[in-house]
Amino acid sequence: MGMYTGLRFEAKLKPIVADAMKLVEGGDDFWESLSRIIPISSDWLNTGRKNFIPFGSVNYMPDDWPLLDAVYPTENTWNVCCSLKNYEGEIERFLREVLPYLISESCRVEYRYEEWTQSRFDIIMPEEYENLEG
Repeated sequence: MGMYTGLRFEAKLKPIVADAMKLVEGGDDFWESLSRIIPISSDWLNTGRKNFIPFGSVNYMPDDWPLLDAVYPTENTWNVCCSLKNYEGEIERFLREVLPYLISESCRVEYRYEEWTQSRFDIIMPEEYENLEG
């Protein structure tokens, strides 16, 4: 089986990213479809469980972790609350290789392994696309 790690944040997206997200469908090809519009790390595109961010259900997280009805941005604000089995460091890869290129201002992210008694927090700073590698 395996344990779940939750991820939640509210991010202010770059306008071009928010517009691009509104053009793609969710599901198994969300990140591939998005990568046809905006640059996405090839390492991320080759990650097995990438679509659980943002589409993973919330499993084994505290009761204050909401179930979100929508995972698409509203007025350039993207609310994500999901969980996944983080076997290959998918969350860390997302926070390092994807999220910084999507956001327009710093973003506080929370992640929590299901056996932890407290969440951990990071601040993700925005990056420009020309620095994108992978």
